[in-house]
Amino acid sequence: MSFMPEQCLDIELGKTILVLNSSYEPINITNWKRAVVLLLKEKAQVLSKRVIRLLNYVKIPIAKIASNRPSKSLIYKRDKNKCQYCGSTKNLTIDHVIPRCKGGKDTWDNLVVACSTCNVKKGHKTLEQVNMRLVSKPKAYYNSIEITLKHNQVTEWGDYVFT
Repeated sequence: MSFMPEQCLDIELGKTILVLNSSYEPINITNWKRAVVLLLKEKAQVLSKRVIRLLNYVKIPIAKIASNRPSKSLIYKRDKNKCQYCGSTKNLTIDHVIPRCKGGKDTWDNLVVACSTCNVKKGHKTLEQVNMRLVSKPKAYYNSIEITLKHNQVTEWGDYVFT
């Protein structure tokens, strides 16, 4: 076996690792191999088995933060793969709360997961017109890492969720 500093042995092999900026802000989730490389290059330190912290601050370009557009996969993750009208987990699609034909945009607060039954029932109408309600109000997230941290099962990552 090749040389591996003791610090590298402190991370959980085979798992995903949360990467924090030097300011303790979550900036990425990476695989354990990339985490080991950062440790070997002395660019990061281990905080726990599933968390490392970069030693030097990495400036995130404002353009990257500003272009925080919702993707289909992020909408599904935010809504926990459940219809936001009835709670179903089958035959899911994406629905515009305010239909595009009525000026609705492709934004975080206008896109929700809906089962095909509810989506067809709602059609091109508003919630009031069809007497439907949302289970939870759609919310924009700062970045995709925030969604992952809020909906993960890794207890060690909970310390880095800021609400």
